[in-house]
Formats: sequence, C-alpha cells, structure tokens
Amino acid sequence: MNWWTRTASLATPTQVQSESWSYTPPHAAPQTFELKVRTGKPLDVMGLKQTTLDELRDYAAFLAQTAQQLYAQDVAKKEVKQCPCCHTPTTTSAEVLRIFDVAYVRCSACGHVFIGAQPDSQQVTDLFEASADHSQIYIDPETLEVRLTQVVAPKVNWVLETYQQVIGESPTTCIDVGAGGGHFVAGMHRQGIKARGFELSHASRAFAKQAFDLELVSEDFLATDNNSVDIVTMWGLLEYTPEPRQFLEKARKLLQPKHGLLVVEVPRFDALGTIAQAENPKNIARHMDPTSHLNCFSDSSLATALVETGFRPVAVWYFGMDAYELLVQLAIRLNNPEILEDCGDMIPALQASCDAGRQCDDLIMAAIPEA
Repeated sequence: MNWWTRTASLATPTQVQSESWSYTPPHAAPQTFELKVRTGKPLDVMGLKQTTLDELRDYAAFLAQTAQQLYAQDVAKKEVKQCPCCHTPTTTSAEVLRIFDVAYVRCSACGHVFIGAQPDSQQVTDLFEASADHSQIYIDPETLEVRLTQVVAPKVNWVLETYQQVIGESPTTCIDVGAGGGHFVAGMHRQGIKARGFELSHASRAFAKQAFDLELVSEDFLATDNNSVDIVTMWGLLEYTPEPRQFLEKARKLLQPKHGLLVVEVPRFDALGTIAQAENPKNIARHMDPTSHLNCFSDSSLATALVETGFRPVAVWYFGMDAYELLVQLAIRLNNPEILEDCGDMIPALQASCDAGRQCDDLIMAAIPEA
C-alpha cells in the first residue's frame, strides 16, 4: 500500500531543492504539497560526542539493563492495536528488527516503525522524569558550545528562515516541547523570540537553569492552556510517546491561525545507521533504543500524521549521524578504539553522501495549520 509519491528533479542534487509530494489516502481526496527540501548539516560529531569506546559500551549496557526492566516478561505491556501515525490496524504489521530482544514492527500502510508491545506510558514518563543518565548527552557542559553553534544555531536559523519564507513575516513567540537542557529556547531568545520550553526531566530542567538561567515548564504540555503562539517545535519528542498524534493535535490548537508553524524532528528508520545497528543489536547507545524510542518514522509516516491532524507540510531537512554510527559499531565489534580515531576524518564526506541519498537517520519536517 503506497499513499505517498514524490516528484523531484533527476539533476545532480543540490543542498536545497523543490519537490512535490502527493498524498492519495483510501478514505479522502488526493492532495499535493510543495516542499522545500534541504539535505546535509555540517557537524563535528567527534567533538560533540567526546566519548571513549568503553563509555559507549557502558552506556549501551545501561540501556540494555533498562530495557530488561521495562520489557520483562512479568511486566504488563500494552499491545498496540493501530499504527500510531496512520491508525491502520496492526494485524498486517510485520517485525523488522530486534534491539535488546525488543521487537520493532512496521506498518504496512505508511511505513511507520514502532514497538508492538509497549510498557505502560507512566513507566516511561517516570523513568525520564527521574533519570539523569538518559538525558546526560544533552546536558553535558563540556560540549555546550559545540551543541549551541553546530546543533542549535543551524536549527534556529532554519526555523526562522522557513517561517519568513512561508508566512512572509518574522515570528515573535515560540513553544519548545521536550526542551531538554533548554538549548533551543536559549537560541531563540538570542534571536529576540519570546520562547517557552516544556520538559519533564528534572536533570534537564536543572541544567537549563544553571547554564541559561531558564525556568523550563514541568507541567504536561497536553494539558496546558497556553495562549496561541507563532511557532511550536518538537526536537526529538514524538519518538518517546505512544500516541504522537496527540501532541500534533495539541500544537494545532495552540498555533496562530494563518501565522503558525510547527517544526518536528524525529529519528528516521530508512537509514544506514539503522542497518548498522540492526547488525549489532546488543551495542545500541542511540537511535534505535527501545528504552526511549517507541517510534521511528518514515517520510510518509510523519507526513501522514501531520496531514491527518490538520497540517500542510511545507519544508523538510534530511541529515544524520550514520557514518559515525557505522564507525562506532565497527569499533565495538572489532574491539578497536583506533577505528574512530583513525577514520573520524572520513565522517563528513560519508555523511554528506548519506544525506544527499536520503539514507540518513534524522528528519525535520515543517508544516502549517490547514485553514
């Protein structure tokens, strides 16, 4: 079943190009969307990570132990009955890989990948509210400057440029849901945008206060009665929740009519990084991690969820950390930390090729509310 097709130039790929995406669902009239598509994002991944092979092994072991606790046989789990993105019954979904012996299945309609038997949502919420280990990568003070300049600033600029191109004016307000250590909120403040962040993790909120003097909101975003805003962002949030469409629906209610923009970043399944992890399923320290990532998206599954919740996709950005992930898995398998040290200089070129070929493990999509 294929609900989405794309029309793109066969010319040599450029960093930014235009594409038409057509959506032909079985229950509604066809729609076509014109999107600005960007590929690639320069990143000094070795400078950002700054972790040894032993530290990566230890963190993977920590995640494996956490997965054992969350998915133990005697722990009650919820069988997912319909795809979280397109709501197709899961009777036709098929297993595609196992990480820490936890099965991910794939929707036959939209290509969305998700854990078919999930722990109670409150268990996952409690885990992230209390655990500093899960959020440590985002609140490491030693990588603060690299994260601000190479991760946050390009995203801030892309969001503001997209808003200007699509809406035709400059935004003034923003809500960041799942704000982590407050980096994006701080980045928006530096651009004069009145931004507010929602974050469950105690450790992340404490870091935001210490690093940026930010008071992140601990309350449930889905229950907020916040005034309408120009922009809502969700950087790496929807993969954590069993019902991602609830967050999209809430964002739809909060965005300014005719002046609103939603920006969502999610892990992308069809990627070199996914393959590298599928071949080494006991050494996972990011991406396909069942202790946190209940979902992993396809282009069509995220686009479907957006359209079905009242949005029109307008822009997409493809990039990832696949080359780094491949070297990590090779280094762990061969027990040779020098692979990362000796081959790290190859990462930028390898990753640029993955990004241009849409074999990258990260996806950002911007959308506006339909009238």
